[in-house]
Amino acid sequence: MVVHGLERAIGAFPFVKQIPPQISLVQLPCPEFLHLGANRPGMTYAEYQALPGYHAYCRQLLQPTIQELVQLQADGVQLLGVLGIEDSPNCDLLKRPGVFMSIFEQLCQDNGLELPKLAVPVTYPENAAAFEQQLQQFLKSSD
Repeated sequence: MVVHGLERAIGAFPFVKQIPPQISLVQLPCPEFLHLGANRPGMTYAEYQALPGYHAYCRQLLQPTIQELVQLQADGVQLLGVLGIEDSPNCDLLKRPGVFMSIFEQLCQDNGLELPKLAVPVTYPENAAAFEQQLQQFLKSSD
């Protein structure tokens, strides 16, 4: 859940509707909301990085999802990748991985999960066409 006033879309990003129905999504939990609540102030990467107990909290929060992904893969389900949010202090994947996503990536590596990455750009939804083209390529790259 994004800090009120900083959200880029009301509800889910519209591109979710373009994901083919045979592809399931596993949504990662929102560490900021669960740890600090809906009325938290906007914080920077450095502030989350320095927040006492936050790394351990994120690790604990991610354990069930990692177990789910490991089990899905063991059951033969193809894991296509992970979507992050560009410039998020927790959920960026590409420029400077966010605090939460860095922990997620480490746990994936520790558990033998290799997931391609794609980040929803800051310019989405204003520049939706470019991202949606990237998304289609991302989804096709798993074929």
